[in-house]
Amino acid sequence: MLFWIAWPYYAAYGLLTAMKDGDARALETRVDWDQLRAGLRADLNAMVLQKLSHSGNSLASGLAVALAPAIVNQMIDGYITPQGMAALVGQKRQTKGSNTGDRSSGDRVDLSIIEYAFFDGGPLTFKVQLRNEKTSQDPFLLLFKWDGTWRLSRLMLPKEAFANALDKKPAAPSIPLSASSRIAGSSLVASNSSSAPVPLPSPFKVALTRKGFKSSDPMKSDFEDDITFSLTIENIGKKDIRAFDGTLTFTDLLDNEIHSSLLAINDRVSAGATLGWNGKLKFNQFMDSHQRLRNATLENLKIKFSPRKLLFEDGSFEQLSR
Repeated sequence: MLFWIAWPYYAAYGLLTAMKDGDARALETRVDWDQLRAGLRADLNAMVLQKLSHSGNSLASGLAVALAPAIVNQMIDGYITPQGMAALVGQKRQTKGSNTGDRSSGDRVDLSIIEYAFFDGGPLTFKVQLRNEKTSQDPFLLLFKWDGTWRLSRLMLPKEAFANALDKKPAAPSIPLSASSRIAGSSLVASNSSSAPVPLPSPFKVALTRKGFKSSDPMKSDFEDDITFSLTIENIGKKDIRAFDGTLTFTDLLDNEIHSSLLAINDRVSAGATLGWNGKLKFNQFMDSHQRLRNATLENLKIKFSPRKLLFEDGSFEQLSR
């Protein structure tokens, strides 16, 4: 029993030491890299979408929403590797003017940054909470999962870790338009005025029928909390639809946005038919929009779906301008 309790502490200390030393070989065996990258992708994509939803440039935002997942994936895949993490540590050491080969006792992990370390939700998950030295608000959370050994499977970063980078917004893309210009199949008419392109009508009528919350269950290998919801999606158009995607937005009764998320559905919905669909959103306790959506009751929620791409049953394709 004492060995089992001590083991995750030893694993966590070993990981922190490897991260501080920039030891790629040690990092490789102490992290479930696939799970770690998947969690960070979800967090960063949600943060990017939240930022873009408040952008005033609908065209730039639409293009950014389409490109953001590919950019996030490339960034996560490039940096969140044993070699990438070790390289980042090495760059930090050089910036500080320290000797990267010096791993003396004076360069050990500062255990005072650990605010909490214990099992979480069961004996197969271990949570470590690290103090955020730059702000007194959100901490760093590390979740270790037992899969034959203790490995890091989830890293939850403070909001400002993403926000600082996202606040440095690039200039809106300059796209020359003419009377014959077409972007992703949607016509845009150029003029000297600042009028926005007219969106195509949506073929859907969407209603929110249920909203709930599912807590993690580590004993069943379920390590994620989820906000759950059910939709009815009516095809009010004239063509049968094979698959579609778009942006799902939850608002309060006064149409103030609570949370937006990309949604892709690969289920058929015939013209005039209604599809019942159950979905879930991985809950991030450090995102205000997730907290607000979790706490909102069904009767105080409204929903809007803005379709982006449609694949029809006959094989034709249409991209709407949103």
